[in-house]
Amino acid sequence: MKKANKLFLAVLLAAVGVNLQAKVMESSVATVNGRPILASEYDAYLDGVVEQYQLAAPQFLQQPYAKDILGREVLKELISKELLYQAAEEEKIQVKDSEIDAGVNEIKTRFIVDETTGKPDEKGAEKRFNQALKKQGMSLKAYKNKLSKDIAVRKLMEQKLQATVKPVEEADAKALYANVEAVMKNNTKKIKALEKEDPAKLKEAQAIAAKLKQLTGEQVRIGHIYLAVTKDMKPEEVKKKEELAKQIKKEIDGGMDFSEAVKKYTEDKNALASGGDMILLKGVAPKAIDSKAFSLAVGKVSDPIKTDIGFHIIKIKEKRAERSISYDDVARDLAQYIAQQRVQLAMAEYIEDLYNKADVKVTIKYESDPLLEEAQANAKDTKAEAKKDTKADAKKDAKAEEKAAETDKK
Repeated sequence: MKKANKLFLAVLLAAVGVNLQAKVMESSVATVNGRPILASEYDAYLDGVVEQYQLAAPQFLQQPYAKDILGREVLKELISKELLYQAAEEEKIQVKDSEIDAGVNEIKTRFIVDETTGKPDEKGAEKRFNQALKKQGMSLKAYKNKLSKDIAVRKLMEQKLQATVKPVEEADAKALYANVEAVMKNNTKKIKALEKEDPAKLKEAQAIAAKLKQLTGEQVRIGHIYLAVTKDMKPEEVKKKEELAKQIKKEIDGGMDFSEAVKKYTEDKNALASGGDMILLKGVAPKAIDSKAFSLAVGKVSDPIKTDIGFHIIKIKEKRAERSISYDDVARDLAQYIAQQRVQLAMAEYIEDLYNKADVKVTIKYESDPLLEEAQANAKDTKAEAKKDTKADAKKDAKAEEKAAETDKK
């Protein structure tokens, strides 16, 4: 009887084990060397990314399969993180409790400013930190575990990169500056030579030159009050916003402090911490705002300005004329940029090597998968056809050469 009970217990445990494993697999989006990447972690990460795009680039989310595109990038990043953590484990990287506590305290400092009031509030930082964890569905213990992994990965990468990344020398920064300067001064001869020598270097120089032109171009610091208007708003709702904007302007003209008006009325919560202050570069803001910002005198407040996204009231606080830039002005920044590029390249190569050696299985399905598979199949067919054509051309050339040789003999 006892033997029968033991056998029954063994079968029961085996069945429970299978069910538990199935449950883990069901709740994962991929496995890395047998370890699951949980769907809950993936969903939380993706929701955060989508939220950022809703604020910064809502037009991107209107594209077909936008969420699939972001989802694939999120999954790629989570797989990379898991590969790196497993590598850190293999290297036996140790993380001290004091390092984790220091990391938590550093994160907590980011919650000192109360987003509602825009003022520093050290006592409320702990509460806001815990609320943020709760919003992510994460306990403090789980967060510390995640932080421990992040620190271990950072230590691993410091070890690996120190041995492989070449230090940046002054000659490297000067060579990059020469390329950037050629683009900024529109040195056609040098630009053409650079394009012929290395198109990637030209693109790099053009990107940096564009950034420098923005930083050194004419600028204005403004205070900004924003009332949002969305496409789904009814005309009467838009009219109310316009009337409110006019009322705010009257209150400011009547003596209300602009920063107080920002706190009371602006719908841009991110601006509360800075009192609505922002830097505008000439030619970058919407035309209606750009025109007012660079024509009004310092200290003046604009009438309500209408754009596609709402109504704006701006106060001109400071102006800066366009300025020239020398190598000495940007030498340090260029050196840091080169170092960063080398680190990113080395990291990408290291992660790719880990990926090639790992057993990675993706279990999540995307709506756009059939389209992607079709595109890959078409690309494969095109490549195969091109290969056939190349072989056929090679045979024709060989026959032509044979005929020419025979003709020469005759």
